[in-house]
Amino acid sequence: MKKSGIGAGLFFIFIGTIVMLMQFEIIDFSIISFVTSNLITVIAMILIVSGINTMFDYHFVKIITWVAFFAIIIILSHQYSKNDEYKSYENTNKFEIERKDETDYAELDINLGAVKVNINSTDDKLVEGNINGLNFREPVVNYENDNKKANVKLSTPRRFSFLNIEDFFNRNSSGVENSNLHLNEDVLWDINLNLGAVDTKFDMSNLKIQNLELNGGAGSFKLILGERYENTKIDINAGASSFDIYVPEDSGLKVSSTGVLNSLKFNDITLEEKDEYYVSDNFDDAENNIEIDVKMGVGSIKINGIE
Repeated sequence: MKKSGIGAGLFFIFIGTIVMLMQFEIIDFSIISFVTSNLITVIAMILIVSGINTMFDYHFVKIITWVAFFAIIIILSHQYSKNDEYKSYENTNKFEIERKDETDYAELDINLGAVKVNINSTDDKLVEGNINGLNFREPVVNYENDNKKANVKLSTPRRFSFLNIEDFFNRNSSGVENSNLHLNEDVLWDINLNLGAVDTKFDMSNLKIQNLELNGGAGSFKLILGERYENTKIDINAGASSFDIYVPEDSGLKVSSTGVLNSLKFNDITLEEKDEYYVSDNFDDAENNIEIDVKMGVGSIKINGIE
């Protein structure tokens, strides 16, 4: 065996093993969230392992150091996921946008990168919440049609700036988790979400959703849908991710899923496969219809029926 190939071989074995374990749900996607949220630390660990292997050019040293590296990553990612809900951060950007009396429809465009966002409903403001640990821009709001339509943009700077270097290297200490958004439950929403590697919960059961487009990186997503609008369209484009989607059991449902290594499961609902879709038998007659289109590289999708 070539000495130079041991590290690369172990790396590919590790990646393949992780993908298989995620597919069989033996481990979750917290390992990806941990790596992306602690990228500087992981790179430093890789440099240390490479340095040791350069100093001690032996087969057994390479095997021990790389196995130890992968074991530490798995252990730390498990602890990271376990302790995530208990984190609190000082760097909090709170905001609120008043709802005008005439506003009954809104388009929401969110570009936040790697951040944990929990979405819920409110009966007061148009949008309110807090975005933690990020250089968050002030929300942009424009109105059309005599204030009947609102356009809301929430984002962080995309361009690199030397002013943001400190934030970049302190992502783990300042935190990018536990942010919350509350959307008005009496407004009809079109939502465009662009997120990075995240773990998120979107409770939209009390919201009127017409369209939801979710573009995400690697992560774990929980999406709870309601039946307050007659036709809801969900488009999901993601990398290596896990999706738990909850839909009302009385809703009509049509689902399509494309990807290289995806698993699709249905719990407490029955769908029939028709061409490239899975369709419920009440889709043409239900008072509320939900269409879900998932395009994902590697991952798992569970769609669960709820009362």
